[in-house]
Amino acid sequence: MKYFVSIFCLFSLISCGLLSENNKPVDYNSESFKEFKLSKAPDYTNLSSWAVHPSGDLSVFDDFNLDSSKLPVDVFFIYPTLLTDKNNTRWNADIYNETTRLNVLGSSVKYQASAWFSTGDVYVPFYRQAHLRVFRESFWKNGGREAYEMAYNDIREAFVTYMKEYNNDKPIIIAGHSQGAGHAKRLLQEFFDDKPLKNKLVAAYLIGTKITNDDFKTIELMTNKNEIGGFVTWNTYRLMSERKTKNASFTISEEWIQDALCSNPITWDDKKTSNYKDHKGFLYLNKKVFPGTVKIESIDNKILVKLPKMGIVKRLLLSTVKDYHKADVNLFWEDIRLNSVERSNYYLENTN
Repeated sequence: MKYFVSIFCLFSLISCGLLSENNKPVDYNSESFKEFKLSKAPDYTNLSSWAVHPSGDLSVFDDFNLDSSKLPVDVFFIYPTLLTDKNNTRWNADIYNETTRLNVLGSSVKYQASAWFSTGDVYVPFYRQAHLRVFRESFWKNGGREAYEMAYNDIREAFVTYMKEYNNDKPIIIAGHSQGAGHAKRLLQEFFDDKPLKNKLVAAYLIGTKITNDDFKTIELMTNKNEIGGFVTWNTYRLMSERKTKNASFTISEEWIQDALCSNPITWDDKKTSNYKDHKGFLYLNKKVFPGTVKIESIDNKILVKLPKMGIVKRLLLSTVKDYHKADVNLFWEDIRLNSVERSNYYLENTN
């Protein structure tokens, strides 16, 4: 029975895009960017434009039995690319489409944003994100750049509205994954870096993108679990044989991240490895957290981890996944949760 439950969970996650991968080149259908009709802009003074808002429906987090006694800290989370269907010709997502909204809530919000839910009030804006294909050079030069800019403009408007209407001078955590982390980087550059608002930054979790030494002037890579005012960042790869690695297709190419910075999301310091006993917890497909299952083998511009040390059925299912990009958060879910609480407490205790 447990085997069939695990199979069901696996296919549920594949359908919502958290673990799915395609090891073959994808030919995308598209339409002319000039002829594309962008959907109506979000109104972030309206709760319907937020996937998660403290005054909205928070039942998506009920499965985790998370501590509801939050700290006086806000978390602004930006979800990753979920518009990936090769047959979908849209350049930007329609956030008023019910399937799109349910996909955001059932995938990234449930399995990623939940890592920060017990830290403070979480804000997750719906935004007209760019389709996955824009990250291919041929599409980037023929509409992709503009589509990505439109997506950021939504995030920017959401953040401006959040600061004006909802923040009430509280400390802020900025977090995002993949495309979301790319937009989070730009928010930091525009509103925090070398600006007064940096004093309100608890930490930034810029996961699944490329951050280099040249991206910020005053926001630095944090190498201590209690450090505040900086950022952490990583891209996760599975440790495999040379043959398997060569035949795998990775969302984030190893060539692209050659000059990327990389954190240790288990020890939160400058160690290049970790032990199983230090790992706080992997949020698995069944919404349960499994500690002591992930071991970091090495860190340079990326993290290399072994196949998670779990029961035979779970291990068998995970062995089919070669690209760990979509699991950048899940693998270290409990580590992130505890770290964000720890950093927030340190900020509140040491900042006037």
